[in-house]
Amino acid sequence: MLRRIVFIAILLLFVQTSTAAFAHVENEKTLYDDIETSRALEDIVYLRGMGLIAAEPGAKLFRPLAPLQKADLAYWAGTFKGFGGDGKQPEQVRAEALRSGLVTSLEGDATYADVNRAYLDGREAADQSDAKLTREQFATYLRSAVQQPAAAGSLVQRLGYVQGPSGTIERVIENIVGEGAAAYASYTIVVGGKEYKLSEHPKALYGPTDLKQWQGKTLSETWMAGEASGRPEMIILKLEQGQFSREAMAVPEGGHGHHGHDAANHSAGALKIPYVPIVAGLAGVLLLLWFWRKSRSSKEVR
Repeated sequence: MLRRIVFIAILLLFVQTSTAAFAHVENEKTLYDDIETSRALEDIVYLRGMGLIAAEPGAKLFRPLAPLQKADLAYWAGTFKGFGGDGKQPEQVRAEALRSGLVTSLEGDATYADVNRAYLDGREAADQSDAKLTREQFATYLRSAVQQPAAAGSLVQRLGYVQGPSGTIERVIENIVGEGAAAYASYTIVVGGKEYKLSEHPKALYGPTDLKQWQGKTLSETWMAGEASGRPEMIILKLEQGQFSREAMAVPEGGHGHHGHDAANHSAGALKIPYVPIVAGLAGVLLLLWFWRKSRSSKEVR
């Protein structure tokens, strides 16, 4: 009987922790710990928001001034091309990128020509195609290249991203989707009298991760995904600078715990531990054990 109770309790806790989800914003302070002084700050956030680069395992460092290595390029371009599914490790992504021809080698530093090959099928010309570049130079170059007009449309357009509205955020609407431990928050903002839904993992510039503070503030640029499917969502929101104090922009305790959610998987919910249901569940288990032991001791007395 005791084993059965413990098994049921563990099963309930597993279900509660594995089904919970919530929406959250990542900004220049939470995406990486070392990009605030980079000249490519905005470019880095844009590339992450559009899924053109992915979070890397380990420390949350972009290392803006470090040389762009071919192994870095293989991982980012491979993830962008969809080689990172099914929980594949970075080494597997790089190996697949090499096999598919996105890169010619995993050794050494990358050049502009390597970037063109990995992302643009080698079509984009660079003034110094054989020159090596740093990681922040890569971010600036790629953001510009993917927005360049082309006969078939820019890469950004082919990916289904379109520019969204700008202006004052008249209202921030929070909707709770689902019930109990499986519930999560979905956000909508109102700009120009029209509602716009945010993706579950939007990337923001110059605004805090607490969306409720955004009401009344001004957006200078936004990007949308999902227009073609009829389910448009905002994936990137750039606010005008200087609207929030240093205190408002401070990262809350635990605010670095969501590294790795990008445009490529913004339909997936982020893990959130529902502490209240867990505590309640444990209390219930302890109560059952107490009644069971009391019942057993009563029978022994008889």
